[in-house]
Amino acid sequence: MKPVFLALFLASAAAMAGFAVYQKLFHASSDVTSEANADVAPDFQLQNLADETIKLSDLRGKLVLVNFWATWCAPCLKEIPVLVEVQNRFGARGLQIIGPAMDDPAMVRSSIPRLNIQYPVLLGEEQIPLVMDALGDTIGALPFSVLISPEGKILLRKHGEFELEELSELVEAHLPKT
Repeated sequence: MKPVFLALFLASAAAMAGFAVYQKLFHASSDVTSEANADVAPDFQLQNLADETIKLSDLRGKLVLVNFWATWCAPCLKEIPVLVEVQNRFGARGLQIIGPAMDDPAMVRSSIPRLNIQYPVLLGEEQIPLVMDALGDTIGALPFSVLISPEGKILLRKHGEFELEELSELVEAHLPKT
């Protein structure tokens, strides 16, 4: 009888560990942090495609979505039309999406016309992983998005792609009130 109980115990422990990993990877990273307890986003600066410096702190007063992506990332490419539509819909009301690309700059530059990205795309092969880490990336997967309040506080971290309705509702709920 003892081996049966040991097997049941080990199976239960493995199931609980697996569920904890699942929660960490797919749910905990996308929880919305209450604004009162939100971390202040660390400032960073990266170059855009025109070699101009973009600083996060220069975007204060806007709701900022930092979306890390790459040209070789299929979920990233699937998500880009959603980001373009949301930027077009809410940009005039205070949303600014920026897209740091974890990729070869030449590949990024050649992909922009095909992808129709009209929000700032940022480059920095060595700096971007450091920025991801500073913004709370826990697993290094793409796409990785961070929503930052107009006051500079992190509202949400998410691994994985956004659906249009999900992102639209999230942005609408956090846009600056006019």
